[in-house]
Amino acid sequence: MQISALSVSNAQFVFSGPLVPLVILPAISLDYTLACSPTTAGNASATLGISTKASSAPATIALACVGEKAFAALQISPSLLNFGNLNLATTSTPNVALQNTGDINLTIKGVTLVGAGFGFSDLSPGFTLSPNQKITFQIWFRPQVSGVYSGTVSFLSANLSSPETMSLSGDGVSTAPSPTPVQHTVHLTWNASTSSIVGYRVYRSEISGGPYNPLNGTTVDALSYDDSTVASGTTYYYVVTAVDSAGGESLNSNQATAPIPSN
Repeated sequence: MQISALSVSNAQFVFSGPLVPLVILPAISLDYTLACSPTTAGNASATLGISTKASSAPATIALACVGEKAFAALQISPSLLNFGNLNLATTSTPNVALQNTGDINLTIKGVTLVGAGFGFSDLSPGFTLSPNQKITFQIWFRPQVSGVYSGTVSFLSANLSSPETMSLSGDGVSTAPSPTPVQHTVHLTWNASTSSIVGYRVYRSEISGGPYNPLNGTTVDALSYDDSTVASGTTYYYVVTAVDSAGGESLNSNQATAPIPSN
């Protein structure tokens, strides 16, 4: 079979392969490659004509493709960056990636950051990303006072209809150790009983006038007692009784009041 010509009706379609005219021997095949190179957005169609000596009318193949408009797109990874809890005056510097996911070059004209405690490094506006190109830079967080922080980074480009943004958040926490609670002690003293006794018993209440609860299971043979079981910020009321050998107790002494400081 002799092929005299190959033709395509639309310049947006092209073919490549052996040059014509040529002769194809029996049981032999030839390969041609067809490609669509759209110059405008939208549907494109054409007809490939194959002229041979075997027929007065060319054999035809219908061709079609869709041209998509070129676009720019910027992907930020991650799009949300939470630094969590960070000690005051320390710095966290995670990496962030920018990638051009569109099919035209993308020029970053400006970078803006809003939010106290945040910043960026290893990134200067005015650079261009080709399609699929990726770069990395650092966002840093350095809290100076305790509390919740938030911010936003925006990337501006004439190729983008609106800026691409990423959200930032973090918490500044104090590293100062918690104050050690102060353990207070109430020191009680009294005069000696004029009666024959074997010791004294100490009572305490949180209500003036009682009822009172005993602090010591056995009698105290001294004229003083230290109560180290008190709680900060509480006022206590104490009385003392004298105990004789038979276990009998005297009347309560005068009430002593002990207000415990809050710290």
